[in-house]
Amino acid sequence: MAVFVVLLRAIGPITHKIMSMARWRDAVSRTGFKEPQTYLATGNMIVEASGSLHEITQSMNAIVRDLGLPESNRAIVRNAEQVRTVYEANPLPEAAISRPSQMGVYFFAADRPEFGWIKEYKGPEELRVVGQHLIVDYGGGVSQSKLPSMIERWSGLATARNWNTLRGLVERSTNQQNRQGL
Repeated sequence: MAVFVVLLRAIGPITHKIMSMARWRDAVSRTGFKEPQTYLATGNMIVEASGSLHEITQSMNAIVRDLGLPESNRAIVRNAEQVRTVYEANPLPEAAISRPSQMGVYFFAADRPEFGWIKEYKGPEELRVVGQHLIVDYGGGVSQSKLPSMIERWSGLATARNWNTLRGLVERSTNQQNRQGL
């Protein structure tokens, strides 16, 4: 049994009308996952399970489909260690301290997202790659940036969380591992 972090893509007010976080937790629990806990109302879950990342991802996507969400609301799964590794790498420490809500952490569905475009990118944002994850310091704010709409086009299907959310997921997944002695 291991602890996994599940991140749903494209969750917002419209999807909450179809599938609440409580409904998602209940469905995950009924399917045999242990200790499901959601974090915030933006499609984040920490859960204990046996199986590979691929198996957990397939199961989570089946649950989300059964609850009525479309294919665009995909689950992207990482084990607790992978999430902690991204957080501990902290490639933009100044931004993580001074503007964590303006740092995006992109989790990609593909094992090897395309990052070749980063070398040529001339935007105002600072970009760093940690494993299969893209970390972006938006500096002036995400809403002014054109980059979010381009990332999936250039690197593949993804979901993003800000640095504050990443920190909360790391804390909760670590606590769950410690409680269960995993």
